Amino acid sequence: MEFMFGIPSFVHFGEGASKKLGEMAAGMGAKKAFVMYDKGVKAAGIVDGLIATLKAAGVEAVEFDGVLPNPPDTMVEEAAALARAANVDIVVAVGGGSSIDSAKAINILLTNPSPINQYDGINTVKVPGKPLIAIPTTSGTGSEVTAFSIVTDTVRKKKMVIGGQFVGATIALADPLLTVGMPPKITASTGMDALTHAIEAYVSKGAMIPTDVLALKAIDLICNNIVKATKSGSDIEARSNMLLGSMMAGFAFTNAVLGLVHSIAHPLSAHFNLPHGVANAIGLPYVMEFNVPAATAKFKDIAVAMAIDVTGMTDTDAAQAAVALVRNLNRELEIPTLKECGISREMFDRLAEDALKEVSTFFNPRDPSKEDVLAILEKAY
Repeated sequence: MEFMFGIPSFVHFGEGASKKLGEMAAGMGAKKAFVMYDKGVKAAGIVDGLIATLKAAGVEAVEFDGVLPNPPDTMVEEAAALARAANVDIVVAVGGGSSIDSAKAINILLTNPSPINQYDGINTVKVPGKPLIAIPTTSGTGSEVTAFSIVTDTVRKKKMVIGGQFVGATIALADPLLTVGMPPKITASTGMDALTHAIEAYVSKGAMIPTDVLALKAIDLICNNIVKATKSGSDIEARSNMLLGSMMAGFAFTNAVLGLVHSIAHPLSAHFNLPHGVANAIGLPYVMEFNVPAATAKFKDIAVAMAIDVTGMTDTDAAQAAVALVRNLNRELEIPTLKECGISREMFDRLAEDALKEVSTFFNPRDPSKEDVLAILEKAY
């Protein structure tokens, strides 16, 4: 037996953990922080309290509120120039995956030359960045604990996967209280994103014992709490379990990598700016169905983790029950179809070609052809 397993971030998880921001930053010798977030997080009233902890600890805050969904390389370059000009010595990301992925990319450019596009790939970043503190406000990407930053190349219309050493956050402050204000639609789509991470990590060709354990527990936590968190947003226990499940899925996939769901989701977001969680949720049940013949026993394990009673079922029947549960979850959570998202069938050919070039495709348990991807897109339509 041989495997390599690592997590880039030190994690402080718990209600009120975000209040440690100033203390943590000062403890790393910071004097000036580049604090990144989007306008929605600011409007939710989350940012001001965090900035106050920095000021109380003697750390100046330089704020950037221009984070965009599916972060484009142009925004990353703009923000990095501002951070360099301000001579900051720490980066703080507050928000969902877009904010944290943006912060990771900007942090790369504080100690490595622009443009960010040259770092597309694994272990292409040669110089460590500044300290980076990630504070998630959604339970979805798990970006606070992963060694990946996903940035859109606006020229190539491609989602770049920048990963490996010197990419991840230094510290993750995972505070379930910050997720309470998430609207139901965002709770649902980000939660399905986290579920996708866990399922794809478990059946990945890169899976290993530690990632298997983490992925199955993440599936358990997410499946048993996503509906409650979506429909009863102030339920702290459900919110805590979702954030923990998202983080554990992040632990798993940053080591095991992902699969065909993400390979299809990335071009959907790159070409149509479809939210990442929605893109993953739409494709998840159909890619699971495609993968069942190549990982039947593992999908039975997933069914058990989902609390499905598999007594008397064959492995295939149990696997298909897991697929059916995800399809039903999508319906209950009102996840739209590709058609409802305005995706053009005329783009399916390009989407399929792009999906086959994604790194995640090579870790999928079953090797897909272009025709296979087209068939999945058609089912998701």
